[in-house]
Amino acid sequence: MDSNTLWTVIIALLPGILVAAISYGLIDKFLKSESLRREIEVRKINNSEIIPQRLSAYERMALFLERIKPTSLTRRFSPQSTAKNYEGILIQAVQSEWEHNLSQQIYVNPDSWKLIYSAKNATQNFIRQCMEDLGEDATAAQLQEYIITKSISENAPSNDALLKLQVDIQGNL
Repeated sequence: MDSNTLWTVIIALLPGILVAAISYGLIDKFLKSESLRREIEVRKINNSEIIPQRLSAYERMALFLERIKPTSLTRRFSPQSTAKNYEGILIQAVQSEWEHNLSQQIYVNPDSWKLIYSAKNATQNFIRQCMEDLGEDATAAQLQEYIITKSISENAPSNDALLKLQVDIQGNL
């Protein structure tokens, strides 16, 4: 092959190579924008389904925290039999509420979940401490009254967790 033939082949192929390169660039750009558009659509669909579930989870956890407040617990359960039995009833009520709402952790911020868990444990420990303060000879009515009095004078363990839930919701909406 002589140099004229080589230049002729190069000149003949150059427009095709140029068209192919431009086409590749345009198609690549189009496919990337389509991929991004689809990703945005999927996020919108997911958000429209997940946001209501997250709100529901936060509502349920707020209700949980309200229900395990010592004053709320003692109002729901009448003091019967011994203080020790009443203590067990209250602690079991907190545990039962917890187990009922356990699945909500997949929708709640992990830091908030830790606070909720701590509030549950602190509430149960608060009830135990009240029982210890009164002693074994106390009646259920005395324990109920002591729990109410002490919880009014102290900050309920669930208040901080409830505040964190409110901050989470306000920050995400």
